Amino acid sequence: MLIMEFTEREKNVCNIICDSEKIRFTDIKNKSGLHQEILSRILRRIGDDCNISKLRDGYKCVETASTECCTDK
Repeated sequence: MLIMEFTEREKNVCNIICDSEKIRFTDIKNKSGLHQEILSRILRRIGDDCNISKLRDGYKCVETASTECCTDK
């Protein structure tokens, strides 16, 4: 199993999503201060590893044991 090291930006985005019940892309962008292209790349990269689900109207963190990747790495 490959252990992925997350950057500070990736951890920040993951924490923003996991601290919200459901959050829109625009709200993540505003809270993180990241450009939309950078944020899109981060969301693709961390989506599976942090169990982030893309919904029709936003993103949400699927609560599992592996969501600790947001804070532990």
